[in-house]
Amino acid sequence: MGSSLKISKCRKVKTPTRGTVESAGIDFYVPEESFGHWPITSARLNPGKSVNIPSGIKAKIPVGYALIAFNKSGMALKGLQVGACVVDSDYQGEIHLHVINTTTEPIEILVGQKLVQFILIPYAHCNIIEIEEGSLYPEKTERGEGGFGSTNEK
Repeated sequence: MGSSLKISKCRKVKTPTRGTVESAGIDFYVPEESFGHWPITSARLNPGKSVNIPSGIKAKIPVGYALIAFNKSGMALKGLQVGACVVDSDYQGEIHLHVINTTTEPIEILVGQKLVQFILIPYAHCNIIEIEEGSLYPEKTERGEGGFGSTNEK
């Protein structure tokens, strides 16, 4: 059994769910009050613009974990991409859903729709130690400083 994620609601919103028992992602929904006063049920996000939608959810993230936002495949196919992604374990506020319209057309975002999925991920907390550049890699690897496309067949 994995870790637990305790949540509370601070807006009228559906409880986060998983698409299937084996889904890694926890789907977050657009709350009712996202676009102003009720009964507004949708909003258009113009091309190249982003929006930071309050999710209506606060979460107690276990120490040593982070809640990481990822695109939902259906939203990504429409051209919505997740912007801000990391929710740290010491954050106690409302989680927000930050999405960007990467298309050339407006995209409608609906109250109640699944918009972003989050995955609870353990991380290794490390100390950051600064050393001189020349001593960072005392031995060269086959790849060396080769970056983008450097391991492709020639």
